[in-house]
Amino acid sequence: MTKIHVARSNLLKKDFLAVLIIIVNAFSWYFPLYVFFQNTLERNKVGFSILLTALGIHFIGAIGFAFMGTILVKKLSSRTAFLCLWMSIGVMSSALLLILDVNNIAYLLSVSFLLGISLGLGFPSCLAYFGDYTFEENRGRLGGIAFFASGLGMLFVGLLVSMSTFVIGVLILTLWRSLGLVLFLLVKPEQEHEQSMADVSYRLAITDKSLVLYLIPWIMFCLVNFFEYPIVTNFFGTDFSLLILIAEYGIGGFSALAGGWFADSVGRKRIVIFGFIMLGIGYAVLGLFSSLIISWYLYIFLDGIAWGIFSLMFYLVIWADLAKNRTKERYYLIGVLPFIVAGYIQILFAPYADLIPISVAFSLASFFLFLAVLPLLYAPETLSEKEIEKKRLEKYLEDVKKVKKKYEKA
Repeated sequence: MTKIHVARSNLLKKDFLAVLIIIVNAFSWYFPLYVFFQNTLERNKVGFSILLTALGIHFIGAIGFAFMGTILVKKLSSRTAFLCLWMSIGVMSSALLLILDVNNIAYLLSVSFLLGISLGLGFPSCLAYFGDYTFEENRGRLGGIAFFASGLGMLFVGLLVSMSTFVIGVLILTLWRSLGLVLFLLVKPEQEHEQSMADVSYRLAITDKSLVLYLIPWIMFCLVNFFEYPIVTNFFGTDFSLLILIAEYGIGGFSALAGGWFADSVGRKRIVIFGFIMLGIGYAVLGLFSSLIISWYLYIFLDGIAWGIFSLMFYLVIWADLAKNRTKERYYLIGVLPFIVAGYIQILFAPYADLIPISVAFSLASFFLFLAVLPLLYAPETLSEKEIEKKRLEKYLEDVKKVKKKYEKA
């Protein structure tokens, strides 16, 4: 049994600040770190087989220790202590890149494995920390704020690292992770609040029909996204593809803010369906009008909107909603696995991206994204009808007050 309690009457400004710091720091440290590590291997022209092995070891470490972390967190005195340990490993693994020798295969694989551990070990608990310190009625808005800040952080750190030398880049990543650890230690809750939460097995979680109906569309999106990325990169070119990544962080951050507000008002399901429709339209336009520049920019805009919505919903919100009053680490681990696995599938597929015609690739992507909406039509809304009705009535009362003031002035 895990114990945690949060008073609804208090939005826990200090407690949620700790949550915000650890979430933002984790996202804005790891994603630039992974891109930096992969680019370093490619720049040093390591063989494709070594690249596959190194990144394969990385993902094995991430997944294996993510499972181990959901067990280990129960053994330590508190989740806060576990998260501090996890962030400390991240600081150490980042610093070890300073003496990276791509010609020393054993050391290269060891560093890659340690980088995987530094992501996987505490990532489910980090996300569950967010889930436990938010409530159903505000989880979307607070998640939107967290991902908006994460997007800005990823953009900021990613640009700094990309414009730096190898050594400076490593120092930036190490100092950024260290800064997150220090700030978390300064604002972390003074004590663990107590309330019993039921434990849940992986078997029980994966047989939850509601989870499966949300998991299938998320898996399809991850596969389509990572299969299409090498094709999009070849089609647009490296420079224009960089613009797509910037849009995912920039437009996606604003999309997450708006999506979080609507998710707490009209429900999660409608927002997720909207995201699939936007991305499906984007790929359909590219498939039909791939020669028109305007279709490229329309795709980037729609892709950014969809990424913001999906990152918010499938990283932070949906799995906590489904877990309800049960421990959330295993729900979050199941939720992030498709993204991690699909990331490695992309690397395997990249050499064969040129074999698929552009129009066929984009049309198929559009078809499968629209197909992914079907399970969502049968999925239950994870925001309670009571909360939706409450928000609808609040909006209605606000509109009535506005009309009343208008007539009073007249």
